[in-house]
Amino acid sequence: MSILKYTVLPLKQRALEPFVKRISYIENETVEPQFHSIPPIGANGLSFYFGAPMRHIVNHETKPLPKGASVLGTITEGGITVIHQGCVKQIYIEFTPTGFYRLFHKDGSKFTNSLPADLSTIDAQMLESKLENCSRNIKSVQEVFENYLLSRVPNALPKIPLIDTVVELMQTDVIGKRSIGDICEKVDVNQKYLFRLFKKVIGVSPKKYYRTLQWNTIMTMINQNEEESLTKIALECGFYDHPSFTKEFKKFMQISPSEFINGEIRLVEFVLKRND
Repeated sequence: MSILKYTVLPLKQRALEPFVKRISYIENETVEPQFHSIPPIGANGLSFYFGAPMRHIVNHETKPLPKGASVLGTITEGGITVIHQGCVKQIYIEFTPTGFYRLFHKDGSKFTNSLPADLSTIDAQMLESKLENCSRNIKSVQEVFENYLLSRVPNALPKIPLIDTVVELMQTDVIGKRSIGDICEKVDVNQKYLFRLFKKVIGVSPKKYYRTLQWNTIMTMINQNEEESLTKIALECGFYDHPSFTKEFKKFMQISPSEFINGEIRLVEFVLKRND
C-alpha cells in the first residue's frame, strides 16, 4: 500500500511564466519496494530528489539514483524503471517547450532518453550548491529554484514563435492525428528545418513530440473515463480495433492498458496528472 501526494505549487515569480510550465511536489511513501516504468515525457525539467534512496533499472542493470538535483530530458522510449521504498520526495520544475533552451542555451537533444544529468551539464553548479545547503522543505527548495531561474532571465534567448505556434496546433488537434506535413504547410515552413529546430530546442523530432502529446491525452482519457470500454476509447482515438490499440499502448507505456488501469499506483497520477 502506498500514500501518494501530488501538488502543483503556484509560481511565485511571474517573470518565469514564459519559461516554466509548472512546479510540482511529489511525495510517495511505501513499505514494500515499488517499481515504476517511466513513460515517455515530452518536456525538459529540473528535479530535486530527497528522502529514501531510489534505484533505476536500464537495460536490465540496476544502479542507485543519486540524491540531489539533476537535469531530466525528454523521454521518447521505454525501458527505464525506477525502484523506491520508504518516503521519497521530489520537486520537479517542468519547462515550457522552449523554456529550458532559452534559459540555459543548451541543445535539448543532449539530454533526450538519458539518465538524469548533473547540473554541471548546464553550468548550474551555483544552483546545486544552494539546493544542497537549503532546508529540506517545499517552500525553501521552491524559493531557491525560482530565484536562480529568475537570475538567468536577463540573458535568456529570444522567443521562438515558430515552435510555440506548432505546439499550439498540435494541442488543438491532439487526437486528430494531423500529420507533421499538414502542420508545416499551415505555418509555411520546411519539414527538415522544423525537424532540426525541434531537435535542438526540445530534444525530439516534431513527430515524436506530437506522438507523446497524443498518448498522454489518451492515458488521461482512460483515467477520467473508467466506465468506458477501452475499445470505445481506442475507436474515438482513431485506432482500427482494440488489439491494435493495445499493441501500440504496450509499445508506448511498456505495460498493457489493463495493467495501467489496475496498478496500485496509477502512472497517470505520478506523471500525467500534471496535465490537469
